[in-house]
Amino acid sequence: MHKWKLAIAVLAIALFAAWYAFRPERLFVNHRVNEGFPAGKDPSSAQVLESGTFYGVMHPTAGTATIYRLGNGDRILRFTNFSTSNGPNVHVYLVAADDAKDSATVKSAAANRSGNDQGKHR
Repeated sequence: MHKWKLAIAVLAIALFAAWYAFRPERLFVNHRVNEGFPAGKDPSSAQVLESGTFYGVMHPTAGTATIYRLGNGDRILRFTNFSTSNGPNVHVYLVAADDAKDSATVKSAAANRSGNDQGKHR
């Protein structure tokens, strides 16, 4: 009887650890964010510097990234109609490449763009 109690306790701890590690409820949780331009910034005076669309490799991803220059010289990066699947470690890479649809192209474009430092920001 004592072995059963120990087995049930170990099983309960293992189930809790598995739940905590994988968090299956996050498969069903969606968070929507809808933010305007920062306070005091006039979107009509913003100039579009660059724009590009997202392409999903590991996760279905869609939307547009746009860099705006404001009247005072500040730059703002905005994601428009951005959506991606829920999941752990979803990373978004912004690179200057015409056709970055695989990780090799992204790494190559990032290395070429930033002086061969594997895309680290300066």
